Amino acid sequence: MHQENLDSSMKPRYSGQSDFPHAEAGATAIFAQRIYLADPDPLTRALLVAYLHDKGFDVVATPDMEASPPPVDVLIVALDGLEQRANRPKWLLAKPDIPMIVLDRSHVFPGRAAALGYAPDARLSLPVQPRKLVATIRQVLSLARIEAVDPSEASVRIYRFSRWTLHCNARRLESPDGKSILLDKRDFEVLKALLTFPRQVLTRQQLIAMVWGSDKDVENRTLDRPVTLLRRHLGDDVKFPVLLKTVVGVGYRLDAEVEKSF
Repeated sequence: MHQENLDSSMKPRYSGQSDFPHAEAGATAIFAQRIYLADPDPLTRALLVAYLHDKGFDVVATPDMEASPPPVDVLIVALDGLEQRANRPKWLLAKPDIPMIVLDRSHVFPGRAAALGYAPDARLSLPVQPRKLVATIRQVLSLARIEAVDPSEASVRIYRFSRWTLHCNARRLESPDGKSILLDKRDFEVLKALLTFPRQVLTRQQLIAMVWGSDKDVENRTLDRPVTLLRRHLGDDVKFPVLLKTVVGVGYRLDAEVEKSF
């Protein structure tokens, strides 16, 4: 496969069935996010499916633009003709509740984007840089996760977990034996984000969006320092952590039951 662009003029990386409902066994992970890809072009569709599977996503691909999407995490829709937007399927008349990425074919809409009547969560032009597509998918997933937080979470005063207590107003972490540690702002916000979603994996991109903001350009490795310090505060083994676990290639999970006081 070309290293820079996914283009419908290229041959698929492998031959065989491309419109299958689940990722291949070697690429599927327990935490794989599911993508619904609607694209009438068979070559581009096969290339996208192959690349996204290689990146660990579970992909449902179809050439049928009329088919309503199943429960998934992200929609990717390739617009392929003027008649398509004039006679859109019912499920595309209004913006779907699922995060949506639109792919525009530049030869169909030269110099302009197809009018939808609403703004999708993101839109890119085909051919698209593979890394840019994956980064966009992760960004819209992060934003959707943040927006799904229960508004009452902002009113939590105290989190209790594994005999530890986090006092939010003072950013004070209290140990099981009663000793207190004052956390700096970033360390506190990383811990609070993990406590908001206990026993759930948060990607590095999601944590960065929750702590630094989704509009900030922050490197993934910026998380290394607060995670290391939090493990040290919690007495977690850096190589074999029990509480703040690393999910390799994905992000982090706080492995504890959490009690909240408002």
